Parts: sequence; C-alpha cells; structure tokens
Amino acid sequence: MSSYGILAVGFASGVPCPHANQWLKSFDHDACEGFGYGEFTYDPTQALCFTDKGDALAFWNRQSKVKPLRPDGLPNKPLTALTVIIEQLT
Repeated sequence: MSSYGILAVGFASGVPCPHANQWLKSFDHDACEGFGYGEFTYDPTQALCFTDKGDALAFWNRQSKVKPLRPDGLPNKPLTALTVIIEQLT
C-alpha cells in the first residue's frame, strides 16, 4: 500500500524558506495563536504519512480553528503559506 508525504518547496510569497526541500514531519494548525507550527525533516522515513494524495492535500489546506479568519476576512490556512509537492513515500 502506498503512502504519501508533503514536501516543502518554499514559501508561496517567494521569500527564502528554511524548510525548502524538507518533508513535513508534524504540523499543528492551531499553534502560535492560529499561525501554526510545524517540524520538518530531510528524512522521508520521518515524514508525516497520508493514505492518499487527497488526504495530504486536505491537511495542507486545513483552516485553523483558533483563528479561522485572516485580517482580510479570508480563511486562515497556515500551512498554505508553503508551496508543496505531494509525493509518494512507499
């Protein structure tokens, strides 16, 4: 059975990203008052695993429950600050 992980490409804004080319290891969408907090790794065996690409995409697109809206009124989805690739792990 295949599993999928989230690989960070960089910040969507184009600002240099310290997580580029690293796998998402964990992410709390509600941490840091809704700004989110994640851990990343270069080791794909430590990556957060999803059963399919859809589950991984839904996790990346999840809205914070602590701070559901951004100041501009749009949904606050902290992980979408990263451009990512959903990659097969196994």
